[in-house]
Amino acid sequence: MRELIIDGTRIGDDRPAYVIAEIGHNHGGNLARAKSMVLTAKAMGASAVKFQTRYPDHTYARGTEPGAFDFVSDNPQWMDPVYGRHRWALEFSESEWQELFDYCRKTGITAFSTPFDHRSADMLNRLDVPAFKIASGDATNTPLIRHVAAFGKPMLISTGGCSMGDIYRIEDQIANSSMLHGYRIPYAILQCSCVYPAPSDTLNLRVIETYRKAFPDIVIGLSSHNPNWYGSLAAYALGARIFEHHYTNDRSWKGTDNSFSLTPKSLVEFISALESVRHAMGSPNKQVLDQEHMPAQERRKKLVWTRDLAAGERIGELDIMAKCPGNGVPPYLTDLFTGMKLVKDVKAEEDVVWEDVGKSVDDDWDAGE
Repeated sequence: MRELIIDGTRIGDDRPAYVIAEIGHNHGGNLARAKSMVLTAKAMGASAVKFQTRYPDHTYARGTEPGAFDFVSDNPQWMDPVYGRHRWALEFSESEWQELFDYCRKTGITAFSTPFDHRSADMLNRLDVPAFKIASGDATNTPLIRHVAAFGKPMLISTGGCSMGDIYRIEDQIANSSMLHGYRIPYAILQCSCVYPAPSDTLNLRVIETYRKAFPDIVIGLSSHNPNWYGSLAAYALGARIFEHHYTNDRSWKGTDNSFSLTPKSLVEFISALESVRHAMGSPNKQVLDQEHMPAQERRKKLVWTRDLAAGERIGELDIMAKCPGNGVPPYLTDLFTGMKLVKDVKAEEDVVWEDVGKSVDDDWDAGE
């Protein structure tokens, strides 16, 4: 069965969508602000909140190229022009992380984080987070994947910028770790575009279909950096059941991803829309619903006589007409009556009934007699 359990919540094809409010570093290194986002995410109906945890000296190499510690930018979201210092400004101490996770537990919402290095992963494990996220940038970082897999907790793995070969490598690494540790390591695969923010034409949502076919026992999800949630509704219809959207209380805040994150208003709209889609998906079996019987009868038609006719007359095409409501002989039987002889008189606007031609619905028909 395709399912994943995080902090006691079962995620599967037959379950509501699991919506993660990705706070990440949108808190700007401010613990009170992080707590405020936890509170609103819970109030808006998020299934979980997620953060990002780095030890920047172990995450970024020294150098001035983009992505390196000493890279300089005038990005207005940054806390410092030097990338590494910006990242340090966003980090909490272990005691602050403990306080934040305790606050999430007290608030009643599941909370976990994305470790970007071994040291951060170890700290999160000490703090007993119920799950781990692997960022797209670490989808090819097999040492980190193996390290986190050893904790035996659910893993959500984003796959932005990956090829299918990279995805199969992830599968192999987790399978090997499961064999090594003697138990199945639960995980989910999330389609993702590593463009920030991600335009709609970079989402490639139909990859979800590819993942579901390639990994029939694995829950598939979507990690989206799109500024709105519209595409995620299509992702649900395609089979995604985990959704990670960046989240903030205020898009004007500094941090990292505030400018394209969902706000409380858009988050609650998203969750409501997902529920509507879930119910609308219904069953693949085409059948008449109980709720359809009355309105279908009102809108469908029955056969009625267009003029007075006497017994013994032969019925012509213009002698019968289809009219609402559909509580009589259905129009698709028109051809059976045409050419038959009446056995009794009929009046215009009366319903056509089987007895008019001396037949019943169960009779074998011989048109013309």
